[in-house]
Amino acid sequence: MAGFLLAAIPVLTLGLGGIEAAHWAGLRQTLSLALMEAARVGATRQARPQDIARAFEHGLRMAYPDPRAAARALRERRAALGAPWRIRIARPAPEAFPDHADPDLRGPRRHPGQPLIRNDYQARQHALRLAQGWPEGRGPRSGLTIHEANTLVLELWWPHRPLLPGVAAIVRALAPLAVDPAQSRLMAAGYLPFRRRAAVAMQSHPAAWPDLADGRVTHGAVAPTGWGAGQPGTGGAQDVNGRPMPDTDSMPVETPQSGQMPDSEGTDGLPPEAPGEREDPDAATDANREAGAADAEPQACEPAP
Repeated sequence: MAGFLLAAIPVLTLGLGGIEAAHWAGLRQTLSLALMEAARVGATRQARPQDIARAFEHGLRMAYPDPRAAARALRERRAALGAPWRIRIARPAPEAFPDHADPDLRGPRRHPGQPLIRNDYQARQHALRLAQGWPEGRGPRSGLTIHEANTLVLELWWPHRPLLPGVAAIVRALAPLAVDPAQSRLMAAGYLPFRRRAAVAMQSHPAAWPDLADGRVTHGAVAPTGWGAGQPGTGGAQDVNGRPMPDTDSMPVETPQSGQMPDSEGTDGLPPEAPGEREDPDAATDANREAGAADAEPQACEPAP
């Protein structure tokens, strides 16, 4: 009997470890799909943080088919960490708007002064940047070309609680060894930090938006250094001169002058957009987007560095 126990303990440990590892692999793939879904919605809705957040949490149904389980998972993470997850909009960076915003562009805006980057005629815009003397057409503030400024890049931080209680204890013990403060904060709470990255070419004019107040979707050149409750990231909306703009969630939406047909449904089963947030008919389409837009990054989802 003693010999059986001595042999069973390592076998059971390896078996449980295999289950945990298989769960990690499946969850990482599911998070990649949810993040790609959020990126595709954001690409068609001017990279609006509210739409990205709603689409990502809608995509979590692949990991939590039961809506009650999904709500419970988000509630537990919000209570323990403040923000249940974080997405950083790496591109277009806030610095891209002073470089590439077109003040004469017609399109839906949250307020009259909201900067928009033109999504169509990218080859012509790139040629103008070269004529201005910008090396490789890169903006002096952002270092991005017009093609890169029209590529939506999202970086996800997802805190995962291990299935086995013993693994969570090991994660807490390893927290002081983490170099990144956000990663150390997650590990100290017993969560494994999963990071994913997605890139999608914009299908609408990118707009400068403020960070979400609850910290779920933020901008900035670096990831959030902390994981406290309601801490928005650095970055956010800027005007064409690079000055930060106030939060505009309570401001009325500027409706485009051109006529529009209302949509009957939202994107991918999401709630329909507000009337003033629909895409302008003059926005880029496959017919008027020039071949230069093909230089933008292809759709991809991969682990964040």
